[in-house]
Amino acid sequence: MRMVLALALLSASAAPAAFAAEPGLVADGKVTVCTTAGFPPLTYKADPGDTRPIGIDIEIADALAAKWGAEAVYTTTDFAGLLPALGAGRCGLIVSGIYINAERRKAYDGIRYMKSATVIVAKAGNDAVTGPKSLSGKTVALEAGTYYKEERVDPLNAALAAAGKPAVTVQTYPAQQAAYQQVLVGRADATLTEEAEGAYRVATTDGQFKVTYTWASEFTYRIYMRREGDNADAVRAALKKLKEEGFFAALAKKYGLDPAVFDVDYDG
Repeated sequence: MRMVLALALLSASAAPAAFAAEPGLVADGKVTVCTTAGFPPLTYKADPGDTRPIGIDIEIADALAAKWGAEAVYTTTDFAGLLPALGAGRCGLIVSGIYINAERRKAYDGIRYMKSATVIVAKAGNDAVTGPKSLSGKTVALEAGTYYKEERVDPLNAALAAAGKPAVTVQTYPAQQAAYQQVLVGRADATLTEEAEGAYRVATTDGQFKVTYTWASEFTYRIYMRREGDNADAVRAALKKLKEEGFFAALAKKYGLDPAVFDVDYDG
C-alpha cells in the first residue's frame, strides 16, 4: 500500500495542468489506455488483486492525460492482445513497452518515448548461456506476441544453420512471468526480455536470475494509437512539453535509469 500511495502521489505532483485543447483521444474527460500490467518496471501491479497498474508506462500515460485535462483509465490484457484491443476500439492508446516494427506500422501510428535493448536472462548459476551463439541447441521461453523471435531468434537461427550448428528452440507463453518460471524450473535455458525489465527481475528475485548478454540496440518503445484526426500530433506535443518540464528526468531518477533512455526523437 505504501508503494502504491507513493506512486500515486508522485504521478499527481508530476502531472501539470492541461495545456492544449482536448484531442480526439479524450472522451468524457477520460483517455482509455491498453497495457499488460505484467512487465515491471514499465507496467505492473504491486499486488495481483490491485485494479490499477503502476510503473514507468503508467506514470507517462497519467501525465499525458493530465496534459489534456483528462484521467487515464486502463484496460489490461496479455501482450498479444494489445493491438487487437486497440484496433477494436477498446482503448485509445497503448502504453506498454511495445516496439515499432513494419507490421505494426502498417495500421497504427507510433510515437517514440523511450529507448531499450534486448537482454538474455538465465537462471543464476547457469554458466552455459553467455550470449546468442551459446543458445545453439538450447531452448528459450518467450512471451507470446513479442518481437524477440522474429528480430532476434530467427536471424540467430539462420546464422547457426549457415555454420552447421543446432538451432534455438522457442517456447511461447502468455506472459513474461510464465517464461521466467520455465527458466526457473529448467524447462527452458533462458528467456529474452527488455533491458529494464530484466534488471528489475534480477534485482527483485533474490538472486534467482542473471542477465548474461545485452544486444547493442537502437530500439525504441512507442505509444500506439489508431490513425485518427490529430491524435498523433497531440501525443507528440504532450511528450515534448513533458520533456521540457523535466518530467522524464525526474522519472529516470526515480527508477534508477540513465536519463539518456528518454532522449528520443518524437518526430521520427
